[in-house]
Amino acid sequence: MIVVEGTVPCAICKTGTAVVYCDGCEKPLCEDCRVFDIWCYGCSHGDTKAFCRTCKADININPWSGDVPE
Repeated sequence: MIVVEGTVPCAICKTGTAVVYCDGCEKPLCEDCRVFDIWCYGCSHGDTKAFCRTCKADININPWSGDVPE
């Protein structure tokens, strides 16, 4: 998760100030448009990921909780 430095508008809602970049598409996201996920690797290790809703639902970007295509 990369934190936004400075004042950057949110690429989703266009009204909020971005705080992180999406770990999938790298769009800047505000607090209301970001969705967190935790990717765990073995015992006691996990990485926090921030996604836009589109990337969070995409199994190719987020294999741990993305939607499986029908």
